[in-house]
Amino acid sequence: AQASTALLQWGRAWEETMAVSMNLEGFERAYRLRNTADDELLTQVFGKDEVDTLMKERPALIETARSYFPHLTSSTYERLTREPDTLQKEQHRCAHEMEQLAVQNYKAFIGSANVTQTVQHGLAEIQGGLDQLASELEPVKNSLAAFQSTAADLSTRRGALRNVLQQHGSILELLELPQLLDACVRYHMYDESLELLAYCGSLLQAHTARGEDIPILTQLQEQVNMQRANLHTSLVAQMRTDVHLPACVRVMGFLRRVQRHSEEELQSLFIEHRGSFLDGHKQQVEQLRNSRGGAVAALRAAAELLRTHVHDIGTQYKALFPQEDGPLRVWLGEQVLWLVSLLRAALLPSRGVEGARRDSQQPSSAPSSNPRPALLAGTKLDAGSCTTILRQCHIASSTLKRLGAHFFPAIAGLFETRMEQLLCELLDAALLNFHAELGRYDWIPTTALASRSSTSASIGGGSPTTGVESQAGAGGNAYLHPRALELTRHRPLAVFTNDLIQTFNELRQCTLYGLRTPAVQHFSECLTAALNLMRSVLGSQAFQAGSSKATEFTYMCMHFAQILVPLVKVHLETVFGTHAQLDMTAIIASMAPDLLPTSVAEDPFGVDAVVEEEPLAIDETLADEVPADTAGVAACMNDPAADVEPMQANGLLTEPSNEAGAAMKEAIPENAEAPLDASA
Repeated sequence: AQASTALLQWGRAWEETMAVSMNLEGFERAYRLRNTADDELLTQVFGKDEVDTLMKERPALIETARSYFPHLTSSTYERLTREPDTLQKEQHRCAHEMEQLAVQNYKAFIGSANVTQTVQHGLAEIQGGLDQLASELEPVKNSLAAFQSTAADLSTRRGALRNVLQQHGSILELLELPQLLDACVRYHMYDESLELLAYCGSLLQAHTARGEDIPILTQLQEQVNMQRANLHTSLVAQMRTDVHLPACVRVMGFLRRVQRHSEEELQSLFIEHRGSFLDGHKQQVEQLRNSRGGAVAALRAAAELLRTHVHDIGTQYKALFPQEDGPLRVWLGEQVLWLVSLLRAALLPSRGVEGARRDSQQPSSAPSSNPRPALLAGTKLDAGSCTTILRQCHIASSTLKRLGAHFFPAIAGLFETRMEQLLCELLDAALLNFHAELGRYDWIPTTALASRSSTSASIGGGSPTTGVESQAGAGGNAYLHPRALELTRHRPLAVFTNDLIQTFNELRQCTLYGLRTPAVQHFSECLTAALNLMRSVLGSQAFQAGSSKATEFTYMCMHFAQILVPLVKVHLETVFGTHAQLDMTAIIASMAPDLLPTSVAEDPFGVDAVVEEEPLAIDETLADEVPADTAGVAACMNDPAADVEPMQANGLLTEPSNEAGAAMKEAIPENAEAPLDASA
C-alpha cells in the first residue's frame, strides 16, 4: 500500500513536472513571438535605419519602447484615448515625488556633495604625486630598458659564440670547401670535385630555403660558384687537347653531371672545342704551306689531318651523341671544304684549261709572246707530287666514309684539271723547243744512225732496220716502235720526241681515268701544231727541188708520219688503255699535199711509201767515238755541247725512266691497259 501510494505520488509529481515544462516551453515560445512582434512594431514605428541608430546611441529608449509597446497594443480604444492624460498625470506624480524626496533628504545630498568634492581634491593630489614620481622614475626606466636590451644582446651573442665553439670543426670544413674544390680541379680530380659541388649545393639550397641572411654563407656560395666555373673551364680545356675516346667520354660525362648545358648545347660545345684543337693543327699546315717548297708537304699533312684527327673527332661524336649527327655533318663539311680549298689553291692554275686549249690552237708560226703560266705563284706540283697527294686524299676519304663524309669524288676533278693543265704545259714546252730547234737546224743529218746501222750490220749481217728490230725484239718493250731510232736523224724531231715521251712519263705517274679523252685531244692538237710549225719552216725557207735540205725535210716529214705519230698512238694506248684512240689517219692526211704527197698520206705504211734513205758519208773517227750501245740525242747533234738530256737505248723512246715512274710502279703495272679511275 505504501509503495502504491508513493508510486501515485511520483506519477502526480511527474505529471506536474511535465505540465510545468510544457507551460515553460509555451511561455518561451510566446516570449519569442512577442519579441519578434515588438521588433517588427519598432521597425514600423521608427524605420529600420532609425532603429539601428537608436540601438547604438540610445539603447535605454529602445528597451523602454519594447516594454511600453505591449501595453499599448493590449489596450482598448477608450484606454488609448485616455492614455495621454494618464501619462501626463503620471509625469506630475513623478515630479512631485522627486520634489518631496529632495526636500526630505537634502542634508544627505549636501553631505554627499561635500564628500564627493573632498574625494576629488584628494584624488587630484594623489594624481599629482604619481605624475611627479613617474617623471622622476623615467630615467631609471630608460636605463633599465637599455640594460635589458644590452643584456639580451649579450645573451644572444654568448649563445651564438657557444654554438660556434661547439660547431667549430664543421664550420672550418665549410670554410675550407672552396680551397678543397680548387685543389681538386687543379689536380683533375673531377669525381671528388663533383661530389663536393653536390654537397655544397644541398647545403646552400637549405640555407636559401630558410631565407636567412648569413653573410659568410653568401660569400661561401659565391666562392663555390667560382670554383664551379673553374671546373667547367678545366673540363672544356680537356677537349682542346689530343684526347682519345675513353678520356673524351669521361670528360663529357663530367660535363653532363655539372648540369650546366642541355644536350644540344653539349653537342655544340663539343664541336666548338674539338674544332679549336683541330684549328691549331690547321695553323701548322698553313705555316708549312706558306714556307718555301712546302706545298706538297702541307697538302699531305692536311689530308693526314682529316684521316686522323677529324676521323677521331667524328668517331668520338658518334659515340657520345648517337641519336643526333646534324652538327657533325656540318662540321665535317667545313673540314672537307677546307681541304678542297687548299687543293684548289695548289692544283688549279691561274688560267683555266680552256685558256690552255686556246693557246695550243693558236697559229704556230712563232712562239707565243705570252706563254701559259706553269702554276700559281709559289707552287710547283709535278705528276709525282699530285700522285702522292691523290693517294693521301683517297686514304683520308676512305677513312671518313665511315662517318658519311666520302669526299674523293669532289676532289678528283681538281687533280684531273691539274694534270690536264700540266699536260698542256709540257706539250707547249715541247712545241716551243721544236720551234726553236727548227729555227736553228742546218738540215745536216746526224751520223749516229748510220754508225749504229753499220755496227749492227757488222755484227748481225743484216740491214740497219733489221738490226734495230732485232734489238727491240731482244731487249726492248713491246710498244717500242721498230724504227724509233730513225727519229734521231733530225735533231728537232728527236728533241720533240724526247719531250713527248717525257710527257708520257709524267702521265704514267698520275694516270687518271677522266684524263683519257683530254689527253688524246691535246696530243692530237700538239701534233697538228707541230705540222703547222713544219709548214711555217717550209714557207720561210726556200728549199730547192732536189737539194739535200729538201730531201732531209722530206725524210723528216716521212719520219713524223710513219714513226712519231704511231709512236704517240702506241704510248697513249699503253698509258690509258686501248680505248684511247688517236686519230692517226686524220693527222697524217692533213700533211697532204704540202708536207707529203697525197698518195703517201693516204697509205703512209705501204711499201711504196717507204723512202729509201741514201747512205751518208761517215767519219770513221767520229764513228769510233760513238758508243755501240748508245743512240742518244746528244750524239746526233751538230753542237756536241747542246744542253739536252741524252736518250738511252731503252730510255725515252722506249719507256719512262725509273726515277720518274717509281711513284707509280706499284699502282700501274707495265702491261696495264686501263688507266687509274680517279672516281673509283
